[in-house]
Amino acid sequence: MVYLFDPMYWNGTIFRLDKETWKMAGGWTEFERNNRPIPASYFPKAITFDGASAELPDMFHTARDIIVLSERARVVMERSAPGQVEFISVVVQARPNISARLNLASAYYFINILGRAQRLQWLEMPKQEFPPEDDGTVNFMPLPDFRDWKLSERAAAEPLIWRDDPWIVGTKRYAGHTRIFVEDVLWHELDANFPDQLNALRVGE
Repeated sequence: MVYLFDPMYWNGTIFRLDKETWKMAGGWTEFERNNRPIPASYFPKAITFDGASAELPDMFHTARDIIVLSERARVVMERSAPGQVEFISVVVQARPNISARLNLASAYYFINILGRAQRLQWLEMPKQEFPPEDDGTVNFMPLPDFRDWKLSERAAAEPLIWRDDPWIVGTKRYAGHTRIFVEDVLWHELDANFPDQLNALRVGE
């Protein structure tokens, strides 16, 4: 089984970030679009919380698919999926009253997914075709309902957490690069250590 890696909380839920502190450097989406790891220099050096209604989770989004893990979560991820995730240190700051409500951990990190695999079974799943580009390339992306997506079984050497590599056949390019996939063994390990912090989005259910 495979899940989408999706922390339950994001900016504007049980916490609020100062809008100027969490933004990525311009141009970072080109790396995501080309399924390449984002250089650490594109991530903010600090993020500032200006509101909180509950304790800060150990895994959360600043923006969609820009994810921060606490030191506690980093330890679990490194133990279970060594070398598959880059951890980019970020300073977390807030006024004393907000900081006390957040109950901050000792350290926080943006995560950059290094794992890559080509497991989406494009011929067996619904997809959207786009008009040809100038060079004749025809791009395909999966339709939004991840319950209809199909994945191959994991090979022994493949990562437990990854972004899917494009599948290129002639002028056809099939790519689902914006989503992070996680094998169930790692999803359950994270969920056991940090309950009620991950959405249970099972692929191909």
